[in-house]
Amino acid sequence: MLWRFLAPVGRPVDFAAGFTYACRSSNPRYPLFMNPTTRVFISYSHDSDTHREFVRNLANDLRRNGLDCQIDQYVNGFPPEGWQRWMENQIEQADFVLIVCTPLYLQRYRGNDPDGGRGVNFEGVVISQTLYDHYYRNTKFIPVIPAQGSLDDVPLPLKGYTTYTLPRDYTALYRLL
Repeated sequence: MLWRFLAPVGRPVDFAAGFTYACRSSNPRYPLFMNPTTRVFISYSHDSDTHREFVRNLANDLRRNGLDCQIDQYVNGFPPEGWQRWMENQIEQADFVLIVCTPLYLQRYRGNDPDGGRGVNFEGVVISQTLYDHYYRNTKFIPVIPAQGSLDDVPLPLKGYTTYTLPRDYTALYRLL
């Protein structure tokens, strides 16, 4: 017996005939027949060693729970394409971007830290432009704050969306992802 149903794009899928999979993921990096894993990028500022460890632990937890999570700390040395292209590619290829909001992140996101934070400054421009291009219809960028954080540290374009406090809201965040 052949099992048939309509794929999301409206074409029949016949699993009995060699998994003739007629629809593609919305993300072009997934080939046919592949069950895509949710890809997550974490944008954060290097506030302190403790904060970097917090972010690394979050990324490691998400990976342990089956998500493809990327952070700069996983890059050995520097990416061959350079940091700017790497950051832009990570944001573009991610299904979700977690934005770890702290006072320093907000300052750098706004471009108000002339002494450092060029990465967050660049990511902030890419994030803001992406939101602008999509008329602020956001299904990708998720603000998160550490347990001692404040909603005041969330960049203005993201204040209208749910913010997750970590680690308290980890389960709810994971279910969303």
